[in-house]
Amino acid sequence: MFPRLQGQRRSCIGEPRMKPPKVFFSSLRPGTSGDAGRAQAGFSLLELMAVLGLMALLLGLVLPTLLQSWEREKNRATLREFTTALRTARSEAVTRGLRVRLFLNLKTGRYRLEGSNREGALTGLNLTDARMVWQNPEKSQGYIAFYGDGSSSGGELALVESTGRRYLLEVEPITGKVSLRSSVN
Repeated sequence: MFPRLQGQRRSCIGEPRMKPPKVFFSSLRPGTSGDAGRAQAGFSLLELMAVLGLMALLLGLVLPTLLQSWEREKNRATLREFTTALRTARSEAVTRGLRVRLFLNLKTGRYRLEGSNREGALTGLNLTDARMVWQNPEKSQGYIAFYGDGSSSGGELALVESTGRRYLLEVEPITGKVSLRSSVN
């Protein structure tokens, strides 16, 4: 079959067997290498500590900004939910041709749409000033009503974030339009 080469043994089938390279066996044994002059692969403890120190420094600089952004976006989402509840009340009033009210508790920041069991909350925001129909002034409870012709009782709410950013939410009495403006003070 195959000519027999000098220095090779035959396998049981009769084919010549190849010798594995020396590098393969030397790389399997820990602490040995084929080249005595070649450096070992890996990182020193000093290099690892320097990288970890830089990562900690960057994390210390970025994390506060990231947390502020997260808080600001959470407050914006709360405001969007509240304005959506007001716009839903207006839409329901026009669709049904009936009065629909959004009840608001200024002390707790909780609100509820008339005829619904679902409540919302103005978390992360402080109500500083409110102009609306007062249901119970001692308990700081009131409402904004929307009517079947698209008009409303009107109202104005001043809200402040913990960062000092102010928002003014207005409900126009004639059109029932809900608008939200922000200003930084």
